[in-house]
Amino acid sequence: MAGDGKEMHAWMLAAPGRGRRILGDDEIAVYERDGLLVPRYRLPPADLAKLQRMCERLVADNPHAVNVPFTNMHVPSYAVQKLNCGPRSDNPFTNEWLQMAAHPDILDLLEQLIGPDIVMWATALFHKEARTGGKTHYHRDAIYYPIRPLVAPNVWIAVTESTLANSCVCHIPGSHKARVSGKHGFSDGSEGELVNNKIDDSEFDVNDAVPVELEPGQMYVSDVFSLHGGGPNTSDRPRTGYSIRYFPSARGYEHAIAPGHAATSNYNDFKSRPLFLMRGVDRSGRNDFSIGHPVRDGGLALVRSPR
Repeated sequence: MAGDGKEMHAWMLAAPGRGRRILGDDEIAVYERDGLLVPRYRLPPADLAKLQRMCERLVADNPHAVNVPFTNMHVPSYAVQKLNCGPRSDNPFTNEWLQMAAHPDILDLLEQLIGPDIVMWATALFHKEARTGGKTHYHRDAIYYPIRPLVAPNVWIAVTESTLANSCVCHIPGSHKARVSGKHGFSDGSEGELVNNKIDDSEFDVNDAVPVELEPGQMYVSDVFSLHGGGPNTSDRPRTGYSIRYFPSARGYEHAIAPGHAATSNYNDFKSRPLFLMRGVDRSGRNDFSIGHPVRDGGLALVRSPR
């Protein structure tokens, strides 16, 4: 991946898509069947090394953010946590977190699943410290995504090795097919949870879950209705994953109905969430690309810039 704004310009503007097939038909079938796919594709070594440096710096520079997700590092002016995110830039052509979310291979992969018109609306770093990293209750992300109709894949890139021993994500295959969120609540945090959104125990059988073990640079793509969670990290190795969340622009992000979760307000604000059109056009006409940005229509910068 290019390292400066000028080089970045060449590949970030691949809108609409390049027609490159990253996924095989068999992989698409697995995604549709299970609601989660680990592609054969891996992040190129140079890009992985850059992402690892970014993540190591983020964790080291924010010792106050303990056992919570680091959220939306790609929009320094918005971030609720007031994170130190490295070189501070609201310029989409020099912001390294946004550059990673606009990786052309990832967008090509997504095109095969949701089409060529792609909006990115969130990033997060899920870092579980060695020995003390908290558990993640089983939940469906669909419970709080204010996207209608709801289609919103998540790309989760393994920054470190992610195994059952150091608390990899566990997923229940086929749990996306009902297209319902299920009964959720919030835990009280007494178990040191990394995420305290929690589906009712009556909604699933943990014995159906399978571990999603990944090597650094591998990733998974999951459906928004996929049921997933994970245990605490009791190993002597940290576990880190970079999550990027997208939706097809034929859907609309409804800022007006976005949840104001008090339980997650220390790291999330859905009502003022900035959107970025990564490829194509806004098919729904309902997505506001000015909310949360330091400049009007800042979320359209990537596709409006001249080639």
